[in-house]
Amino acid sequence: MVKLLYITNDTSKMIVKNFLYLEKALDELTTLKIWRQSGSIETIIKKLQFQPDFILIQNDIGNQLSPFIQGLSKIPIPVGLIINDVYRYQEPRRLYIKKNNIRFIFSIIRKQFLEIYPEFANRLRWFPHFVETEIYRDYQLPKDIDLLLMGSTDDIYPLRQKIVKAYEHDRHFVYHPHPGYGDITTKEEKGHFIGEKYARELNRAKIFFTSPSIYLYPVMKYFEALACKTLLLAPTFEELEALGFKPGIHFVAINEANFKEQATYYLNNDTERNKITMTGHEFVQQNHSLKIRAKQLVTEIKKIVETQKRRST
Repeated sequence: MVKLLYITNDTSKMIVKNFLYLEKALDELTTLKIWRQSGSIETIIKKLQFQPDFILIQNDIGNQLSPFIQGLSKIPIPVGLIINDVYRYQEPRRLYIKKNNIRFIFSIIRKQFLEIYPEFANRLRWFPHFVETEIYRDYQLPKDIDLLLMGSTDDIYPLRQKIVKAYEHDRHFVYHPHPGYGDITTKEEKGHFIGEKYARELNRAKIFFTSPSIYLYPVMKYFEALACKTLLLAPTFEELEALGFKPGIHFVAINEANFKEQATYYLNNDTERNKITMTGHEFVQQNHSLKIRAKQLVTEIKKIVETQKRRST
């Protein structure tokens, strides 16, 4: 197995645990070492007494670029950087990539990465969102929620704002606000929909609304809703369809003018609703699961390592 050093924050107490799940998946697919602190890469390798084939860094989860690793350009080991949020830390990240000569970038978002960092286009490896299908799955719960929306309704989500406003007095509609980010302990105690509780709520819904924000990138709710076997009503756009999401097949495309009409139609047509729901569920489970994405990542890392070895011989 490839020897992988994964440098990343501890995300076990955070709302979004995808990168914690990724750690566990990588542990099954590689000879893995985890490192959490900032420091010199040469010092870190000496402390671990571990000579990796590849170094993977994830440092944009917290309130600053951390762990901050120095000296990467001085070592012969190939280095990859995961970018979770392309909009944060744009200039500090650009300087970091250049200074450390990071040649492999695994970005969750492709289109906006290329717009913000065109000079790094040849370093990009697309690494889209994924779902842990042991949590985001069909719990076979009664479909006792007709219409559901969960998450932020900040100004970057104008469609969500319109949906909540349109249904604010409708007994068929349920809305749960976003719990906020940070430590999940107190949020769970306050009853917020997090983790399995969030997935189960999705599974109860016949129809779930979401939107990609004004930035038009695939938010995790597109993946989560389908994985939990609910009919997703949400806008379509280029990057989403590039991931294989097909409107009318896996979900129902909506906009500000037709969301109520579409919701009413599919609420009243069980056969059509159930067909798209099932097809979408199978699509995400088969194409965008944690296991699949982790295998794709490791396959890419192995290709990089093998190419590096050939060049050095």
